[in-house]
Amino acid sequence: MTLPDNVIPFTGRKALKPDNRPITELDDDELMLLARGGKKEAFDTLVRRHQALALLVAAKFLGRVHLAKDVAQNTFIEILGYLDKYQPRGKFRSFMFKVLLNQCRMAVRSAKYERKLHVKLATSPQKTPDLPEELVIARERRREVERALYKLSMKFRAVLVLRFAGGLQYAEIAEVLELPIGTVKSRIFSGLEKLRRILEGK
Repeated sequence: MTLPDNVIPFTGRKALKPDNRPITELDDDELMLLARGGKKEAFDTLVRRHQALALLVAAKFLGRVHLAKDVAQNTFIEILGYLDKYQPRGKFRSFMFKVLLNQCRMAVRSAKYERKLHVKLATSPQKTPDLPEELVIARERRREVERALYKLSMKFRAVLVLRFAGGLQYAEIAEVLELPIGTVKSRIFSGLEKLRRILEGK
């Protein structure tokens, strides 16, 4: 497997806590270095910092929350395996999203998962408590968008999920996907247009 750009062989030097700041105030690279040096709390802090966003992006990409949980967990397990090779360059988020999208793609390629997902999306309306009508309408519209999103190819789904669920800027998306910024902008525009056509039934 090809390592992400910001992963290089580790020289063997252990990391020390850079100062007396609380561990929660350290940046991602500092936490990775501390985790490399054997401080388990550092990696736990890193996971807590990013797991909600990783889960959100995975859920939007995959269309299933339960599967997204597995993917998010596998993402951090894989990152843990990169500790000795990680090069701190202030780009941990890009690195994390590369690993996350790779895990998502592997999940999508599972034929068993594909069959179950399409059946589930098509046939199982959710049971709802007595909610105000506006909340029910908003939830159902959100579900329509999520179903439409899953009908897009992975290349369009990836840029839309990173942009709107992950909140990444164009430059960050370009780095994660290893694409020119112009291509990222073009795919976002085309992806939104395709999504609109699906929602309108065209």
